[in-house]
Amino acid sequence: MIETILGYFVGWVVGIILGMLGGGGSLLLPAMLYLFHLDLRFATAYTTILVGLTAMFGFLPRLRQNLIDLPIALAMGIPVSVGMLLVRLWLFDAIPQRLFAIGSFELTKKMFVLTIFAGLLFLSFVSMVGWFKVGLQPKTRRREDGPVIYYALMVFCGLLIGVIPGFTGAGGGVLIVPLLVILFGLPMKTVVGTSLAIIAMKSFVGFFGGDAVRLGSEIDYGFLLRFSILMIAGVFMGSNWSRRMDGEKLKQIFAWFLLALGVFIVVHEVFLSAPE
Repeated sequence: MIETILGYFVGWVVGIILGMLGGGGSLLLPAMLYLFHLDLRFATAYTTILVGLTAMFGFLPRLRQNLIDLPIALAMGIPVSVGMLLVRLWLFDAIPQRLFAIGSFELTKKMFVLTIFAGLLFLSFVSMVGWFKVGLQPKTRRREDGPVIYYALMVFCGLLIGVIPGFTGAGGGVLIVPLLVILFGLPMKTVVGTSLAIIAMKSFVGFFGGDAVRLGSEIDYGFLLRFSILMIAGVFMGSNWSRRMDGEKLKQIFAWFLLALGVFIVVHEVFLSAPE
């Protein structure tokens, strides 16, 4: 009971963090696994749709303010959604529960998925503390100079971004944002909204085209409704609080928290968990 209440509280807090910083949905997967004790299939599925809902509430105001590059959102969003759909509809279940064993060490499916997730947390940490920016400059004219190569590269990167975070249900913004800025030359004023539009698109496609088909009536939509209401309430609260608080300082604190969470997950899954 206490863990369930704490799990809902985490959902509310994640909403606040999303409203204040524009990111933080990655905290949902640990809550689903360690507080609600959900099976990995349901934990990643629920994370997928909840991340999509919060991304939708983030990009809609930016759409009204014309802060989204719609051609790029579609050009990258479609291959990202295809990659996500492949994982959620087929590849996730195709991976065996035990991948391989070396001596006493056994790599399980859960360990594999959470290792990917921990890697995304580490990338989030690196991004939030600003290390991605060192020595890197966006190529603002790449779209005009070579449109065929530009969009072909976008499709390739989009498929990868759909597949890799697709295993965990995470949004993948930590991969999308640097690529949009550095590789595809989008101005910062449109990057966040465009990234949120891509995340919302691929999350809805992945859940309703993949998870809803695979899991069917086993999905607890009542739970998702209750959790999403708390998250959305948190998003609105966080948006209001962000005007009165030092967002940069909060980002640094949250970055170090993500690093600690990533280390905890690796240690817990690799060294402390018994084979399933």
